[in-house]
Amino acid sequence: MKRVLVVGAGLHGLVTAAREHLSKNQVFIVEKRKRIGGRGTSEESHGHQLEHGPHLLLKGGELHTMVKRLSKIKPSLRPLRPSKVMIVGHGALYPINNPKALFDFKLGKDIVRENAMRLISGWGQDIPERRNALIKGKLCVVGEGWAGLIGRLASTLEEVGVPIQTGMKITGNYADGVVTSKGLKIEADEVRICDGAPVGEAVKVATLDVVLDNRPLKGLHGLVKGDVAIIDLAAVHSKKAPGMSHFSCIAITGGVAAIEELLDERVSGWRSHIVTKRENKSITLTDSRGLLSDGVI
Repeated sequence: MKRVLVVGAGLHGLVTAAREHLSKNQVFIVEKRKRIGGRGTSEESHGHQLEHGPHLLLKGGELHTMVKRLSKIKPSLRPLRPSKVMIVGHGALYPINNPKALFDFKLGKDIVRENAMRLISGWGQDIPERRNALIKGKLCVVGEGWAGLIGRLASTLEEVGVPIQTGMKITGNYADGVVTSKGLKIEADEVRICDGAPVGEAVKVATLDVVLDNRPLKGLHGLVKGDVAIIDLAAVHSKKAPGMSHFSCIAITGGVAAIEELLDERVSGWRSHIVTKRENKSITLTDSRGLLSDGVI
């Protein structure tokens, strides 16, 4: 048995801790923030969970498999349907009702749809596994949100005796371990750094989550224009803002202004229907590895 210290209580840190525990090691987690989850956290506002932009879980992927292994309750998943995502001025992302357009797309002749597919499945990153999963209905909205996945992982770890200490920063090393900002010495045979720091250059994007008291997209799962995407989580999963819209949006370039411009164009008057919103003018999407959260795991 090794004593393993995991630095960081985001998705990467929690899954790393779970794997170390399953390997029969003694595990301890420290997190410098007061809340765990990192970019996978959510913020409750007016009864709605607002996250950092759109999160789609790869059904059958490593994160989904780990959560199912550790939790007795399966996460509630509903697939994003590419046939219900519209590319502005171009038609459905996956044109099942247009045989010619579908044939051209499958032959790789439709660059607009190919770029939109990459945007929705990998948020601009070329990840073939996620692209194929989107077509097959295996990229899903999680009913309880990614914060729900975080909560399941954390509660399971605590049940099996893996402590999570928040508000604690590692400030130095000594012969047998590390020293924290509170002066506590933690003995460790191995330290696993999972603090979310980018490897190489960070890829930054803008996100906007907004809940509206109406349903202007009338059942569409999303809209795409250029490198801006709007996903209506409430249209995909009934647990997300029932009877309302929960737009989770991302802009690879152009910032929040580009998202709002698309909303102004396609969802006229949306500002007068806002229940609550959360925006990130710049947040790390990935790094030089080109992987999303569940891919890093």
